[in-house]
Amino acid sequence: MVNGKYVDLVVSGPDFSGTSTQIDHDIIPYLKNDKNLVVRDIRGTEFDALFHAEKFKDWNKDFSSLEEFRNKVHNSHYEKLAVEMTKMLAGIGYNKLHIGSMVDSKIDCDKETGKRITEYIDPNSADAWIMEEPTYRGAGQVVRTIELYRTKFGSNANPYAAAMALQAIREDEFLRFRGPLRDAGKIIVRSRSEEAGCYQIHDKDANPNGIKHADFYGFPGNQKAFENPPTDLFIVCGPKGWDKDEYIKLKEARTGKRITDDFENNIPLQLLINERYAGNFIEDLYKWGCGANDSKPPKIYRFDIYKTKEVIRKKMQSRLEKILDKRESK
Repeated sequence: MVNGKYVDLVVSGPDFSGTSTQIDHDIIPYLKNDKNLVVRDIRGTEFDALFHAEKFKDWNKDFSSLEEFRNKVHNSHYEKLAVEMTKMLAGIGYNKLHIGSMVDSKIDCDKETGKRITEYIDPNSADAWIMEEPTYRGAGQVVRTIELYRTKFGSNANPYAAAMALQAIREDEFLRFRGPLRDAGKIIVRSRSEEAGCYQIHDKDANPNGIKHADFYGFPGNQKAFENPPTDLFIVCGPKGWDKDEYIKLKEARTGKRITDDFENNIPLQLLINERYAGNFIEDLYKWGCGANDSKPPKIYRFDIYKTKEVIRKKMQSRLEKILDKRESK
């Protein structure tokens, strides 16, 4: 039974708005240092999630992430752990592929062999958990391949294929991680979520190959997401009606002239995405999605992309402080 004290915060915005930077440099240090909370990070691959399994508690107890462990321990220790996790993921010596899950592993035993197919990650091993979308595991890898480098596939890249993969992530991540974390009353911080419909939904000019609104709401993983929406949504974005030249100027100042993927190279689409983040599109997205699933839309807070990193950091931390205070008062 959900105890009502969880916080499910999504940090989002158009490309190069700095969602990962804000989580890594603003929110995580605030939770760890200012609030003295234990934070664990399951962003990344299946390895990054599996690192937090109870089986490895003697290894992971002092570290927030596999990356932190790798950077701070002797190579031989990391290699030993990596070998064991590789065996799990390959099923070597286990007869079953093993993946991480916050659902109690005692209930998923194979009835014939008694062997588990997941390794249990205890939600209570941390106060706050960091997640992302799309992931670098499972369907998330498919999304990143199809969507980020769409031009490599030409007309074979059907946007509905990517949308179906993305909704599968939402189902998987909720069942394995986010649902149990909400039930345990934890703090969840996510980089993007179902609000990424900004990227997917059809627009006759900037996104003519996008999917229809009705289809977006109809996918089962998206229904699961709107049944269990975030409590709060932080959006860093430019002004509505952003000028193309001003967009390019800011982009080059922040990322240089490099093009990392097809999304960044599609300026009309980027302007549409920003307009959707800056305008009423997000409110309407949750109004209809949550309304159809009898759930409560998130509270939405916007931050000016033109402000300095320090100003955004202070504003986000101030807002998060109020959110956590309200949580404690429940």
